[in-house]
Amino acid sequence: MNVLFHITAAVGVAVMLTDTDKIKPGNTLVQNSRTMLSVFAGGIISHGAIDYIPHCYPVNSKADIVCGFILICTLLFLTRTGFRMITGLAIFGGILPDLIDLGPAMMNGILNTNLPVFPKIFPWHWKVYSGSVYTGNCNVSTFNHFLLLLMVAFICLLRKKDFLSIFRFN
Repeated sequence: MNVLFHITAAVGVAVMLTDTDKIKPGNTLVQNSRTMLSVFAGGIISHGAIDYIPHCYPVNSKADIVCGFILICTLLFLTRTGFRMITGLAIFGGILPDLIDLGPAMMNGILNTNLPVFPKIFPWHWKVYSGSVYTGNCNVSTFNHFLLLLMVAFICLLRKKDFLSIFRFN
């Protein structure tokens, strides 16, 4: 899926796995390490899960990268200070597999560089396990994208207190 969808999923992961009652402003990194590790791992796992399901790419890769960068900056700006590392790690976990497996080839295509491209290490990027659809029929993909957005919204509503504690909208 596009980076934008991985970032969106990472928001759901951060909200779902962060108990904001336990994350206090004076906490050390060690005290928050369990949450930080779980959101990072959750970001990677969510990436695999949503790449495995059938999907097309509704956003052009250049626009996806630019919009993804803007979305990351906006989300980190909207994240309250005590939760910024947690949100950042969820997002980083959510996009890391693409940075490793697809980043060099994309940079070569976009910037005309000649970075070395290695075999993909994440199984959901291997052709046999990838849900990428190249037949032109993206109806299932559109439905899956909608379900992902709905699921993240549902998580944020179910954990509204944590969502509002992590992000500032006032």
